[in-house]
Amino acid sequence: MQGAIGVVTIDNPGKRNALSVAMWTRLRDLFLRLDAERACRCLLLTGAGGAFAAGADISEFEQERSTRAQVTRYHEVHVGPALDAILACGIPTVAKIREACMGGGLEIAALCDLRIASTDAKFGIPINRMGFPLAFGETELLFKLFGRGVLAELVLEGRVFEAGEALQKGIVQRVVAPEALDDEAMATALRIAGGSPLAHRSSKAQLLRLLRDWTPVSVEERAAFYDFAETQDYKAGYAAFLNKQRAVFTGT
Repeated sequence: MQGAIGVVTIDNPGKRNALSVAMWTRLRDLFLRLDAERACRCLLLTGAGGAFAAGADISEFEQERSTRAQVTRYHEVHVGPALDAILACGIPTVAKIREACMGGGLEIAALCDLRIASTDAKFGIPINRMGFPLAFGETELLFKLFGRGVLAELVLEGRVFEAGEALQKGIVQRVVAPEALDDEAMATALRIAGGSPLAHRSSKAQLLRLLRDWTPVSVEERAAFYDFAETQDYKAGYAAFLNKQRAVFTGT
């Protein structure tokens, strides 16, 4: 933790932070635990020593992904639950991306609320060269986030996007010079952390609901939304605004 900012670092030395089975499991457990950490107001995801994450750890393919049973377990027990935990986390998430953001690394980044990249970042899911498709649940999420055309470029054509093109296609929200990335990502996290954590959780719940379920919002969901009006954060927020002061939110 850096104050109210939690920093999650993907770290696989010597392999450009390629994701092993154990790393997927740790990510799942970590996000489930952090989601209950009320002192944390924003999570910053990054890669150690350069690359964000260069995809799967290919050294594990033979022992972890060479049979139907292994592939099923890999996606349904390891990758899927980790991605679900990242997506469902009620704390706002910011991905800070340098260099390679490939395969599972791009999936992790895509599920963060905001993605900020340096100009040297590259994005792709070049599985068309490896003989397997993207798993169903992962395809569904990326389809909803990026759209059919962009996803087809990634998984059918095997395109690898430079940072500028990724920005144009909506894969990232911001691109900055490599030397400015740390400051920009932290400034973004601090702006988020200055807001009401209860309001952020409500906003994230709505975004998740609309991502997963496109049916109309129910009467009950609409009624529950207005619970915010009974919180201390709401009262503190509008009082500070009226008095031209900065609000201090307590998460109550």
